[in-house]
This record gives sequence, structure tokens and C-alpha cells, in this order.
Amino acid sequence: MKQPIQLLNHSKRDQQFYSPAYCRGVSSLINGVLLQFSLTVGAVLAMPKVLGSETHWWYLYLFQLSINTVVLCILPMVHESPSYLASQEVKHHHTFKSKIVASVKYYHEISDEDAERFAENLIETHQISRSQESIISVWKTPFNRRGTLLGMMVTFAMAMSGITVINAFAFEILMDVGMKQDTAAIANAAICFFSFAGILVSTKIIDHFGRRPLLISTFGFLTLVNVAIISLMYAYEKTQNQIVSYFLISAICMFNFLFAMGPGPLSMFITGELVPQTCRSASSVWTNAIMATVRFLTLTFYLPVKNSTSEFMAYAIFFIVPMVVAVLVLFFLLPETKGRNVEEIREEYERKALLR
Repeated sequence: MKQPIQLLNHSKRDQQFYSPAYCRGVSSLINGVLLQFSLTVGAVLAMPKVLGSETHWWYLYLFQLSINTVVLCILPMVHESPSYLASQEVKHHHTFKSKIVASVKYYHEISDEDAERFAENLIETHQISRSQESIISVWKTPFNRRGTLLGMMVTFAMAMSGITVINAFAFEILMDVGMKQDTAAIANAAICFFSFAGILVSTKIIDHFGRRPLLISTFGFLTLVNVAIISLMYAYEKTQNQIVSYFLISAICMFNFLFAMGPGPLSMFITGELVPQTCRSASSVWTNAIMATVRFLTLTFYLPVKNSTSEFMAYAIFFIVPMVVAVLVLFFLLPETKGRNVEEIREEYERKALLR
């Protein structure tokens, strides 16, 4: 699971460089759709009755190797992003501009005249401030600092929503509530399918409702679902009733649906919409560092806490308070970024006297 998430982080960050603002959300979500689809297919193929057996496991690696080989063959034919090219040092202006025009035409599918005009604007914008911010200098400017911190907050809340444990231990959780191995494998595949369904829904609504309301509402509902998951874990521990375990599956499916509809994909590119082009790489480093650190600490300490207390108690300790704090912070501080550029967000901050 770790490798697909890391690749998704990079691909969605890169999406900021070549997608127009009006379709940035949907184009970024396409990566998430493909990821969730592949995870669903992987969960089905990994079931014991399919390829998840001692005699057939190597077919899974052959399947993955085949896909990676196809992607590696295609990548050399893909153009570099226009924004990245425009931010590089100018050595031969004609060659420099022609590469950007070709890239703009490739990604935006516009006429030569429009592509040249677009390229000129990109060059003018990026050459004025060509130097990239470092992971240290990004904290010196109030606007950049605020955008980076908000991106880190969204990523922290995403990682502490419970998804880390559900992705890592869903099969074990289902086994702990009395399911047999085959039943737990089928349920795990169903959970992955709901993630796929959630991100499909997100592609329809993300550019209709905007980032801010989608993040706040889904984080809020995830908090309620987490309470339901904790309650069902507690109920099973006390009753050992198999019906409770099926309600727990339903709750986890709902969790994955909501997560994939909002925080999952949005947390990967919201930072790039909150900071200028020159800060995106540095800010992404900080958000990725937060996500990796939180996941590492969660996976390190969750099982010891669970073993010393109980499943429901460990889940409550780790995933309720961070979600409540995240909803409050984002409600009061997160601006809407849908269809807006960085300068418009900066003007809003200055108008509200938020940059101090």
C-alpha cells in the first residue's frame, strides 16, 4: 500500500504543474480513480481462492511487473509540464519557448496562437521568480507559511482519520470479529470497492461543491463513522454476536467511501493550490513528511496500545480527537481554492488581515 500512495503523492503534485485551474480537481482525481481501481483489483486477485495461495502468489508479481513495464515504456513519450519548463533557466530562447509551446499544446489541446500566448505568460510569470523556495525558506513568508501549514494540517488529519489502520489491519480486524479467512478476504475486497466508488463520486462533485465544503463535511462524517466503528468493536467484544461483525463491515465500507470521496484525493493536491509555484515542491516535502511520520508512528504504536487495552479503546485513542481538531481548524482557516489562483487567495488573506 505504501508505494501506490507515494506514487500518488508525486503524480498529484505534478498535476498542479500542467492542469488548468478550472479542471485541476477532476484531472487530479483521475489518478486517485486509477489507484483505487488497481487496489480493488489487487484485493480481489489476492484472495486465497484466486491468486493469494502458496502456489499462485508469483502471478501477482508478474501482473504488477507487466503493468510497470508498460508505464515505463510510455513515460519517455510524455511531455514535461509547461510550468516546470517555464521555471527553468533560459539558455536558448527560441528552443526554450518552442518546448513550452509544444507542452502547452500537448496538455491543453489549444491552437498554436493560443499556445504561444499561454507560453509567453508562463515564461514571464516564472522567470520573474525563477528561484525555488527551499524547505527552510518556505517558512519565512507569511503567505507561504500559512499555505504550507494548512496543507500539513489536511494531510495530518487524513493520516489520522483511521485510514492507516484500516488499510494495514482491515483483514486482521475482520478476523478478530469472528470471520473466517475466506469471508474476511471477500469483505476486504468489498471495502476496497467502496473506496473506488467513493472516488468516482468525488470526480462528479469536487468541482461543483469546491474543496473547502467537501473536506469539512467528509472529515465531519468520518468522525461520526469512527464513533460507530468504535461502538461496534465494543459491542462485539461484549456480545460476540456475528451480526455485529457485519454491521462493522458496513461501517468500514462507509468509512472508505467517505474517505475516498474527500480527504483521500484532496489531501494530495490541496497544498499545491495554497502556495505559489516556487513553493510547491518544498511544501509538498513537508506534507509528505508529515504523512510518512504519522503513518510510521501509528503503525508502530497502534498494536502495542491495542494489545495493552483493546481494539475499540486503541481506535478511540488514536482517531477521534485529531478528527475533531481538524474539522474545527479547517472550518475557521481553510479558504476555498476551487477555480482560483494563488494571487486571488493572497488577496483574500490580505483583505481579512490574516497574513501576520
